[in-house]
Amino acid sequence: MSEIFFFDYNKNQNVLKGIEDLFYKSKINKAISKGDSVAVKTHMGERGNITYIRPIFIQKIVEIIKEIGGNPFVTDTTALYPGNRFTAHDYLKTATYHGFTQKTVGAPIIIADGEKGYNGVLVPIKKTVNGCKLKEIKIASAFTQADTLIVVSHAKGHELSGFGGAIKNVAMGCATKEGKASQHTATRAVIDYSKCDGCGKCVEVCPFDALTIVEGRPIQNLKKCMSCNSCLSNCPSKALYMAKGAKELFQVNLAHAAFAALSLFKKGRVGYFNFIQDVTPLCDCCAPAGNPIVKNVGILASRDPVAIDRASIDLIDRAQPISTSVKPPDRLGKINGTNSLIQMRTAKKLGLGTMRYHLTKNIDGR
Repeated sequence: MSEIFFFDYNKNQNVLKGIEDLFYKSKINKAISKGDSVAVKTHMGERGNITYIRPIFIQKIVEIIKEIGGNPFVTDTTALYPGNRFTAHDYLKTATYHGFTQKTVGAPIIIADGEKGYNGVLVPIKKTVNGCKLKEIKIASAFTQADTLIVVSHAKGHELSGFGGAIKNVAMGCATKEGKASQHTATRAVIDYSKCDGCGKCVEVCPFDALTIVEGRPIQNLKKCMSCNSCLSNCPSKALYMAKGAKELFQVNLAHAAFAALSLFKKGRVGYFNFIQDVTPLCDCCAPAGNPIVKNVGILASRDPVAIDRASIDLIDRAQPISTSVKPPDRLGKINGTNSLIQMRTAKKLGLGTMRYHLTKNIDGR
């Protein structure tokens, strides 16, 4: 059973002091040694998203890491889909637009996979369960050079995984474009030619030139396809779809990618914060991501990614709803048409943590 430490927003106390208390009571401070390079992994939001984690919270975490003696940098990777985070240059512009600069957070901001999103190291997946076919994942270079990893996640929904928290933040967020694509092969668009009218819109929007029109039909080049599903999202005829069970297999892939990324760090050198606020149906890659479905809950801290995600789902299920009639359990999974617990159960089998936890609530933030 893992211990999860909880700062409750309903107590109406100082959030920044609460983050500091969480850092020490969860013993995440023990993950950092003097002189360590510390990667603070977060998501700075697609341009126009308004529910990403606030820069002031990241600044506080950076401040604590410095006090301990670590050398922090704030980091994320480029997006797989075309948008305002597709390159490092564009992501840094978006981060600045959202208030993330070296001055505001107190540490360098580094896009971990380089300008185009391909700088990384292939990391073997040494164990597979639940039918996972992945053998390796390309992890972004900056993570391979860090001593310690602090994972700061926004607990919210996700169209493919149901719930997005610590596991997804590590799995997708620490991977290069190739690493993301390998996980997304589970949800790669399939063409239903009976519905396709050959309009060519899918060819037009594909950022990787993986589609061509041959004799009036779109043909996929699977060697080029990065499974970003821009084609599926933009098909006016609804001729593209995801195969049955795709979302569940995607979660299996997520757990294995997280397993590979975390294998780069020595035991005890990773800590997790989940912010359960602005719990939207969709993720921070979306602008908009939808209205929050429950009232803001609070912040969790742990050294177990499985337990902290399970506790987040449980707290969301127990929270007062404000824009949903969906009943627990797993509200976000039901909204997004999957079972969010698959990623956690798979990660548990891989040895990343436990689904059983004890919630310690005496974090007062005074």
